[in-house]
Amino acid sequence: MAKSVSLLLFFLDDNRYAIPLTSVERVYPAVEITSCEADLASEFLGFVNVHGELIPVVNARARFGLPNKAVAVTDMMIVALDGDQKLAMMVDRVADVLEYSAEQMIIAESLLYAKTQVNVINLADGMIVIKEMRDYLTETGRQWLERKA
Repeated sequence: MAKSVSLLLFFLDDNRYAIPLTSVERVYPAVEITSCEADLASEFLGFVNVHGELIPVVNARARFGLPNKAVAVTDMMIVALDGDQKLAMMVDRVADVLEYSAEQMIIAESLLYAKTQVNVINLADGMIVIKEMRDYLTETGRQWLERKA
C-alpha cells in the first residue's frame, strides 16, 4: 500500500503552496510583527510573540518574488518546526489539508530554485509546490538561523 502524506495548503496572492502537516505546529490568526534588523528584512519580517516565545517570521512573499503587503486581519500565521527551531509565516489564507499518495509527488530540478529540488503534486485543478519551512529562506536566512541556534 502506498504511503499517505498530509499537506497544509495555503495561499500567497493567488498562488497555492503546501507544507508537510507533520512540521506544522499550529495555525493562528495574524498577529502584530515586531520588525527586525534591516539587513535581515528580505529574509524575515521580524518576530512574533506566541505565548511568551519569540518566533522569527519568514518573508515567504519575498522568496517567491511577490510584492510585500501589510498584514491584514484576514491573514493567517503558520507556525512550523524546522528541526528544533520554530518559524512563523504569514499567509493570505489557509485552504485545506490534502492527503495524497507519496507516489503522486513529482521531484523536479529547477534553475529557479538554485541547487534545490522542487517537489510538486499535480492535481486535476493545477499543481502545488511543496516546501519544508526552511525552504522558504535563502542561504543567508539559513545561515542566520544556524548562528542563532
